[in-house]
Amino acid sequence: MIISNNEVIVMAKKEKSKVVETVEPVNEQVEQEKLEASLDVINLEQNETLNSFSEKVEKGRSDFYTTFSKQRKASNFLIPIVGLVMAASFVLFLAVSEAWGKIVGGVIIGVTLVGMVVFYIMTKNKLPGKSQEYLRNFAIYSDSFLVSKNEVSNPRLFFKKRYAISDFLPDRVYKDVVDIASRNIVEFDYKGHSVQIGEAALYKKGEKKNQKQLLFVGRYLSFTNDLHFEDRYIINISKKDKVDLPTDFDDLKVLKEQNNFAIYGKEDANFTKDLGKEVINNLMSIDCKDSLLNVNIVVWAGHTAAYLSYDDSIVAIPLDKNLNSAAYQQLKKNIYDILDILLEK
Repeated sequence: MIISNNEVIVMAKKEKSKVVETVEPVNEQVEQEKLEASLDVINLEQNETLNSFSEKVEKGRSDFYTTFSKQRKASNFLIPIVGLVMAASFVLFLAVSEAWGKIVGGVIIGVTLVGMVVFYIMTKNKLPGKSQEYLRNFAIYSDSFLVSKNEVSNPRLFFKKRYAISDFLPDRVYKDVVDIASRNIVEFDYKGHSVQIGEAALYKKGEKKNQKQLLFVGRYLSFTNDLHFEDRYIINISKKDKVDLPTDFDDLKVLKEQNNFAIYGKEDANFTKDLGKEVINNLMSIDCKDSLLNVNIVVWAGHTAAYLSYDDSIVAIPLDKNLNSAAYQQLKKNIYDILDILLEK
C-alpha cells in the first residue's frame, strides 16, 4: 500500500498530539487502611467474660449518666432563673423612665445573654463527646464478649459501617421496607464459615403520612452455608404473643407448623432432605423466652440469615438503668445455638 506525503504528515501530527497518561500503581494495603479508618474497624479481644464486660459497661454508664444528669440539672435550674431575670430586666427597662433604669435594665439583659452564650459554649461539646465515647466503648465491650469463644477467629467490629436496604432484599423475609437503622456490624470466621452480625431495625410505611411502622428490631445474623437446593425456606420460631413475623412469603406455602414453629417453602419442596431432619428437630427446640421475642431464619444455597428480635434489654443502650447481663448471656447463647445447628448440615 502506498502512503502519500500528505498522509505521512497528518499521521505525524496525530502522533505528536497524543497525550501519554501514566497511571500510578495502587497500593492495596494503603487503600485498605484508608477504608478501615473510614469505617472505624476495631480488632476485638476474645477474653471478655460476662463479669468483666458488665463491670466495664457499668463504670462507663455511671460516668456518662453522672455527666448527663449534672448538665440536665444545671439547665433545669438556670432556665427558669434566666427567664425571671430577663422578665424583670425588661420590666425595669420599660417601666422606669429615668436613664439609669434603662441602663441598668439593658446591662442586666446583656450580661444574662452573654452568660447564656458562655454556658452554651462550655457545655455544647461535652455531652456529645461523652456520649460518643460511651457508645463506642459499649460496642467494643459487648461485641468482645459475644466473640469470646474458642471457635471464633479474626473478629472485627466495623463501628461506622451501616447496612443498606439492599442488604436485606435478597432474603425476602420482610416486604415493603422503606427505611433502616443499623449499627455495630461485626464480622468473624466460625468453623470455616464467614459470619456477620449487626444491630438493625427495618421499617415500612405507616398508615398516616410520614409515619413509619416497625417491621423488625434486633440482631441480624448472616453466614455462608454449604447447602445445594433451589429456592428458599423461611423458618419462624415465635412466642404466643406474635411480633416481627415474616411478611414476604406470598410465593411460599406452610410446609410444617407445630406450636410456635413453622417452615415456609415452595409447595413441592423437600425440606427434610434439603435442611436435614436433625437440623429441623434442633431448631424446634429453640425457645423464644425472656428477652428473645421472635426468630426468622431464611435459608438458600450458600446463604443463611437469622433475624433475632429482642426487647429493650438488648436493643437499647443502658443509661438510667443497669445493664441486663443475663440478656446478653442469652443473646450469646442464641447466636451460637443457631450457628451450631445450621452448620451441622
